[in-house]
Amino acid sequence: MRLNADTAEFDRFLAVASVYWSNNVRAAPTGDAPGAILVEILHQDLRVALRNLTVANALRRVFPARLIVFTGTDADWSEALWTRFDTSLVRKLATAYQADDVIDVHELVDRYVAAGDGPAPDATVAGRPLPHDTHRPPISPADLDENVYATAARLLRVPRLTDAHRASETYRRVKARTEAFAKVYDRLFAAFSPDALVTSHVDYNHWGLAVEAARRTGTPVLHVQTTGSLKSYALFPEQAEGAPTFRAALTTRIGEYFEKTIWPQRDLIRHSAELVSWRAKGNLGRPSWWRGGATASLDIRTDTERRQLRAHAAHRFGFEPGRPTVAVFNHAVSDALGTNVEHFADLADWFERTAEYAKDRTDVNWLFLDHPSQGLYDSSGHFDALAEQYRGVPHVGFAPSRDLSKNILWSLTDLGVTVRGSISNELPAYGIPTVMAGWAEWSACGISRVATSVDDYWSTLSGAIGELRTGRPLVTPEQRERARLWHWFYRSAADVPTDLVPHWEAGQSDQLLRILRVVMQHVESDGDPAFTATRRMWSRREPFLTRFDLSASRGGTLGDELWGEE
Repeated sequence: MRLNADTAEFDRFLAVASVYWSNNVRAAPTGDAPGAILVEILHQDLRVALRNLTVANALRRVFPARLIVFTGTDADWSEALWTRFDTSLVRKLATAYQADDVIDVHELVDRYVAAGDGPAPDATVAGRPLPHDTHRPPISPADLDENVYATAARLLRVPRLTDAHRASETYRRVKARTEAFAKVYDRLFAAFSPDALVTSHVDYNHWGLAVEAARRTGTPVLHVQTTGSLKSYALFPEQAEGAPTFRAALTTRIGEYFEKTIWPQRDLIRHSAELVSWRAKGNLGRPSWWRGGATASLDIRTDTERRQLRAHAAHRFGFEPGRPTVAVFNHAVSDALGTNVEHFADLADWFERTAEYAKDRTDVNWLFLDHPSQGLYDSSGHFDALAEQYRGVPHVGFAPSRDLSKNILWSLTDLGVTVRGSISNELPAYGIPTVMAGWAEWSACGISRVATSVDDYWSTLSGAIGELRTGRPLVTPEQRERARLWHWFYRSAADVPTDLVPHWEAGQSDQLLRILRVVMQHVESDGDPAFTATRRMWSRREPFLTRFDLSASRGGTLGDELWGEE
């Protein structure tokens, strides 16, 4: 964990937090009594650790449980992501939050790798030895291989692995460590049969294999989000049966919840949804194509203003203004490969084949955009190489996304194309259609056109372009409303304001620690929204934390929550 704060201020905060949490969670079970929550702190950001620990302790107010924190890093992850990761700070923080034990899971993996084919090393967690025989089948070889591939691609920052990558020392190291992670997590889950896993990420070896172990052992997973106030998805074992991945199961569950709970109450929510969509024009929160600052503002007020700006944008790229423009949004091409339903071989394959299709589809303009964080995910120059390949094709343009303001992008785009990007829920909210070649969390909410296969992707894309050419609107009023309802839900209803977790935009400075210290010293915990929302989610098996009761069965009371009516 990296701490952008003064050590003395951190220590003062820890002293107060220790007193607060010792009085605000149930006593941990003793002896062989069941009850455990596994909490991941494998991220260096203090804000991530605070969110995970707060959600875990909110669960400990629902039922007594040991709190077991796993942390650590290795050279590969430090090189790829972290600037500084101090596990001693994690231990101090976890102890203040009344953790029963903190284990360096990377250090344990090191011991497994060193042991090779020999006996597994002994390990004790929270006074309990990890069993050598879990009496459960291990992760399947195919799933393990997929995890190795995705982890290696991310650490190497490449869109796909070549034979040279597979022969590299990094790949061999990732493979050995991934196999060890699988064994460690299997033993950890066998030892404690945990009630829940709380994690900030669900992909790659050190996060994703913990999630896979949870799925195979029937453990609920709470996926805490790194944005907003306090946000978390939840997937319970009975809701994940038959789904190929955690994310795929969550997509299905979210769609069911949206249809049952949000859509039937659209008349009550509509005013608030319009307000959130208006605020999202200025990108007051992530996602929103990961933009911030002046270029994020979308202040086009009329169709006339859009047409005028569109003509300027088309001239800038050498496009014919009278033709529709299809914008293709690249992904962080090494990010979380294969973790949801994706029809192409990988994210780069989809982008390459779409560019090849665009070359021969001369009846529209094509604008291919890189990801705003492209450099953090791609060391191969994949986007630039593709741009060079199509240089000189008059109706096809490539551009860094950060070079375009949101005003330009939204004015020029008539159809957005992505695999799973947030653009697929953002554009439809403003009347611009999107086609998806895969699944995101909201793909089952009726917002975008979601392809069911590679062939269906080409058919859907071709059909959408044909409709653009005839001038037929591709976004229905219902899709637009669904997109705005999703914005309201994700940015408002599923974002729980609590004094125990300052908003993400507060940063991770001394000021954040002072705020928390004041709260824990002077604000009574009874009825804190974090505790109320966690209890409701857990007892009802809902897929989100929510800031108020959204149950459709309560009918008109939702209006009271939104407007404070008596």
